[in-house]
Amino acid sequence: MENTHEPYAQVAVKLLQGAVYDDDKVWNDLLQYQIHLKQYFDKIAMDLVVERKDGYAYLTQSPIDEDGNTIGLVRRMPLQYELTLLCVLLRKLIDDFESSNTEQRNLYISHKRIKEELEIFFKETPNKVKLIRELDTYISQAEKTLGFLKRINKETAIKDEIQYEVRRIVKAKITNDKLEEFKRNLQKDV
Repeated sequence: MENTHEPYAQVAVKLLQGAVYDDDKVWNDLLQYQIHLKQYFDKIAMDLVVERKDGYAYLTQSPIDEDGNTIGLVRRMPLQYELTLLCVLLRKLIDDFESSNTEQRNLYISHKRIKEELEIFFKETPNKVKLIRELDTYISQAEKTLGFLKRINKETAIKDEIQYEVRRIVKAKITNDKLEEFKRNLQKDV
């Protein structure tokens, strides 16, 4: 039986499922077939964004008319306030890390520190135990759903000892414009 699929098919499918990182097994194929992939995704109104330096690639939707409508392949789902706050926090942490650190390439942070950083925003919460449990859920969503965190030490079962790499894709997804919009919304709520 003759092989009729494109050599970059596996990379295309992986991109449709989410971001691809430089530690994924398809990364080299992505770089090798980048032009072909861009041409393929252009045909279905998608843009391929590749950030070689930061080690990630992802798809965005291209507008198909003057009103900015898209084909709707990627559904937009609003994030809960707490998850949005976590994303903004991760973006701030990576910005601070990049501006002050010249020796390390990646930012690593513990589960415990993320929770401590988030708890500052919820000091007056009456049910602290419930909040801490919910924070664990938001951190898990940032890792598994959004891909902003990558668990490093998979063998530990103690949540507070879990170490994550903060993925630089958070800078692309949480832009400066979105940060400013979030700050404006926070000021309205105060």
